[in-house]
Amino acid sequence: MSERARHCLVPMVSGLIAGWLLTNGALGVLPALVRVAAALVVLVLLPGFGWRRAIGAPGPGGAWLASGWSLGYGVAWLAIGILLTRMLGLPFTVLARYGVPWSALPWLAAWYWAPAARPPARVLPRAAGLAIVAAALLAGLHGAQLGTPVSYGTDSPDHIGTVRRMLASGDAFPPDAFFRDAGPAGTDPRKGLWHPGVALVCALSHDDPLVVWRALAALLAPLFVLNAAGLAALLGGGLAAAAGAWGLLLTYGGGLGTQYLREAVFATKLADQLALAAITAVLLDLETHTVRSRLAAVGLVLGTVAAHVFGAIQFAVVFGALGVGLVVRDRGGWTAVRRLTLTALAGGALVLPYLAWRALQSYAPNNIIHTEPQGLLELAPGLTIISFGAVWDWLGPAWLLFPASLLAWARAASKPVALYLLTTTLAVGVLMFVPPVVTLLQPSLGYLLMRFPWLLPSSAAVAFMVVALRDAWRVGRRLTTAAIAVVLLAALAGPLADAARAFTAPGRVRVAEGANSVERWADALAWMDRTLPYGSVVLSDPATSYSVPMLTRHWVTALVDQHSSPNDSLALTRILDARDALDPYAPWARTAQVVRRWGATAIALNGRWERAPELDYWAPDADWYDAARTRLESAPAAFERVWEHDRFTVYVVHAAALDLLTGGGGARPFLRARRAGDRAHRLGAGLPELVSFRISPSAATSGDTLAGCIEWHAPRPLPPGSYRVAVRFDGGLPPGTPASPAAVSKLWRKFVEKLHHERYRFREDHLPVGGAYGIDRWAPGEVVRDTFRIAVPADVAPGDYVVKVIMTRTPHYPNLRLWDLTSDADVLDGLPVAALRVTRAGGR
Repeated sequence: MSERARHCLVPMVSGLIAGWLLTNGALGVLPALVRVAAALVVLVLLPGFGWRRAIGAPGPGGAWLASGWSLGYGVAWLAIGILLTRMLGLPFTVLARYGVPWSALPWLAAWYWAPAARPPARVLPRAAGLAIVAAALLAGLHGAQLGTPVSYGTDSPDHIGTVRRMLASGDAFPPDAFFRDAGPAGTDPRKGLWHPGVALVCALSHDDPLVVWRALAALLAPLFVLNAAGLAALLGGGLAAAAGAWGLLLTYGGGLGTQYLREAVFATKLADQLALAAITAVLLDLETHTVRSRLAAVGLVLGTVAAHVFGAIQFAVVFGALGVGLVVRDRGGWTAVRRLTLTALAGGALVLPYLAWRALQSYAPNNIIHTEPQGLLELAPGLTIISFGAVWDWLGPAWLLFPASLLAWARAASKPVALYLLTTTLAVGVLMFVPPVVTLLQPSLGYLLMRFPWLLPSSAAVAFMVVALRDAWRVGRRLTTAAIAVVLLAALAGPLADAARAFTAPGRVRVAEGANSVERWADALAWMDRTLPYGSVVLSDPATSYSVPMLTRHWVTALVDQHSSPNDSLALTRILDARDALDPYAPWARTAQVVRRWGATAIALNGRWERAPELDYWAPDADWYDAARTRLESAPAAFERVWEHDRFTVYVVHAAALDLLTGGGGARPFLRARRAGDRAHRLGAGLPELVSFRISPSAATSGDTLAGCIEWHAPRPLPPGSYRVAVRFDGGLPPGTPASPAAVSKLWRKFVEKLHHERYRFREDHLPVGGAYGIDRWAPGEVVRDTFRIAVPADVAPGDYVVKVIMTRTPHYPNLRLWDLTSDADVLDGLPVAALRVTRAGGR
């Protein structure tokens, strides 16, 4: 047997044997993480290695570093298999059994097509390899130690629920992932072919989607590190590769203090790492100019777009910008431009049929929650850009690396990788921060424009700076060395501290995330899954509704805020209908109307809230649960209580009995009739008027809790939306502190606060009346009493504070003016309504 045959047959046969053992449950005694890893290897990594062997293109640093490339090829190959089942009219879940032979086919291709001699690899020094492995292991440890977050504020319930529905239906693109009656509006264009791939890993490993979701995040994060190292290696060998690996670990999504690396299983995050691999392959193709190097790049482009369609937008931006950069750099030389263009066109031709099918199937952005302009920053009237906050939210202090490196990248543009860093940074800057471009793109892309900072490879930027630091030190350029060191320190000091806390005190992160985790009521969901009839439609609050498809077989009537499909024109209506149906003071007729409209067969009341969840439209709290439960208990014929434990109650709805109920609209304790003597203070067009404000006590010490009550009046019906109340406490700066111009007063105040280690402003935000009685329902003859509580922060400076109140109607990502970022007289500078004196705890 030839060496090539042996190198192909051994992994192929090993994969077949492992797949057979998994399929027949013979590995059930092994830990879940091992089973999931085995299933990932069989379905994705082994076929990916096979295609990489068949293509035979040189990788960025040896076979082990190219494991990330194999992930991309494997994702693409599994996606092709899933699409084939769709074309044949078969449930994609047949690949759980027959996918193992499908995964073996690439090794037959490698047997016939692999080059006789392996191409020379860019072997890394041993020390660099060890540093990269250490970073990869830490990435996996981080994911395994803390787990993928599954709070109602993350996308995990969305994705896990979709995978669960895929397994139940055999449909790789289920329109009913959450709503039984959604129809075409339930098809989500954001979900590609990776979700059914995860479902197949679940089926092959015989593990629950939640278990697999968490395990895959820990398994994929190390490959992300390898892909980052592969791109960075093009900047300067071993040191650059190691710096890129650690740069990814420390800076991705802002660093280990955020959850983003632990979300490596998300389709968006998977596409991020496969895009790094694809870009690396394209840059290598510009150097080697071979058929195999082009095939390597095209295959990774396919894998990226199969994971998430946003990859197509990313490549259009990155390759387009790089092409322009090559034209400028080469001054009319077209060799590199032609090579890049043909490679990009080949990748585009391969993914275009899939993109066109997805667009015809599901692209219809008509969900008002998604399409409403958001995340915008007005520089001046008519000049709007994407808020600078998007860059900070996704990159943290690492964003400093990009403007600080532009000149150096321009000087090093003879290297395609440096030119890529330069042109991508400039392109992202144009797309986000040039007003005419934002005005042109915003109606089509909406809040996707805020995702463009993810195109900036912070790991490669770190690697470039580290190499530049070494080179400057070697040639004795002390001033340059010091400047680079300062930039690196400013960019990485915070992420390093976050990383240390993440590894040394993971319990704090678990506690913080646990407060919002949907697993707090997993026992109730498990009971619902076991006991309620299959096909039940559950009526509940948005946060609880979001978790039902994640852990049960059932459908719901509403989801959280931005997490419904962009196609769903009824998303906001669903949320508001659920609010009205479960309103403790609503007439029975309204509840019956909502039950009939959405086909609800069960109700889940969740009272396990330490504090109201941070939602945009409706945030139920513990008091709401008590009142809602009392209302349903008053009509046992219509609402049969079937389960109750630890402030979580489940009812079966008897629609016929519900239709017979009349009345039921109780008096709301927070309403009174408007009186002739009520004063009205206008806060702005399209907002309610402020009638009165009370807060007690009027003097407090740091740590005290204040209780307040605001009375509102709506002179005319107001449209539904996300309204928020801000109660702000403004104090003065220390005596003798110079005043600043109003335009920069916020920046000056924050500087003084840092200098004195105390605060001169604090604030409380809330939904009016918790959203349970939405502003869209306030009648002109009513005055609404809106109560709130706020603790005086421990670091607040003693002194006199002016209490101001404002209400705003704002989307999920608020739109601001530049003035709002720099001046204390910002959008939340409300109406002065009271005064508060603060003294230090223990003082007089």
